[in-house]
Amino acid sequence: MKADEGFVPGTLDELALHHARRGFAELRPEHTVEQALASIRSQTLDSAIVYFYVVDADRRLCGVVPTRRLLTAPPDAPIAELMTGASIALPMSATLRDAAATLVQHRLLAVPIVGQLGRMHGVIDAAALGIDISTGLTGQRLDELFQLIGVHITSASANGFRSRFSSLLWNVGGGLIAAFVAGAHEELLTTVAALALFMPVTLALSESIGMQAVAVALERRLRPVVALGRRPLVRSLVDESGVAARLAAACAALVAIVAAAWQQEWWFTATVLISITVAMTVAGVIGTVVPPLLHRLRRNPTVAAGPVVLALADFICLVVYFRVGTALLR
Repeated sequence: MKADEGFVPGTLDELALHHARRGFAELRPEHTVEQALASIRSQTLDSAIVYFYVVDADRRLCGVVPTRRLLTAPPDAPIAELMTGASIALPMSATLRDAAATLVQHRLLAVPIVGQLGRMHGVIDAAALGIDISTGLTGQRLDELFQLIGVHITSASANGFRSRFSSLLWNVGGGLIAAFVAGAHEELLTTVAALALFMPVTLALSESIGMQAVAVALERRLRPVVALGRRPLVRSLVDESGVAARLAAACAALVAIVAAAWQQEWWFTATVLISITVAMTVAGVIGTVVPPLLHRLRRNPTVAAGPVVLALADFICLVVYFRVGTALLR
């Protein structure tokens, strides 16, 4: 498989060589800067990420020339004097997971793949891993993007506490709002105690499908744009809403059967059936939208998406549950 064909989720243990780009910028150590620039113009490069690799006649990796040095050096300066040692490279046995970890650890956008004799066989870069490089990949932004492909980024404990605590505030706020919503329908709960009995299962199903949707949304970010089409979010919404609706209908039917056999009230059974169906479907859509939205806001979806989706799912579920119950009871 060629690098520009991308890869699909679940193949991080595949050999990185299968996705390596063969058209990378090659320089010769014996060339001057003027000769090197002329050589680059004649080469076919198949990646937006360009590093200048110095190789000998047998394509053995000798070093890397920093772009700044290449552009500012005199035309007659030899490449051998400008290059730095290429100490970071991947063996041919490296996997995509190994490549992602190396890129993050050394703050690179691409890394060469070399054989046992030092010969270059290609370059694996962030774009080949399905990561959008159209915007800045620096600092925290780079860390967040690589976390989406399952690479653990170590950080200071204080930063981890702050980012996770701020996300958990969504749960605190959502829980308090849910309590207010339930309190506003205290009379209804007192009149029909069965509503309180089935409230936990309704909330649990809504939260569960929301978190499933978050997991699917994060997994979809592993795929290159061409695999999802030009409008990946729209495609994700269409797919997930259909799946969520079917799951909601199936779960709602099972719970409604129990409710009908237990309470033997048509309005109560209808309340459970309608509420679970609507709440689960909406929660699935929310779980699909929130991760890319946080991504655009430059927040870490792997940390913040869960609490946000849970808070919204609880609020929507309770509002739907009590509104439907009130309407049918009357």
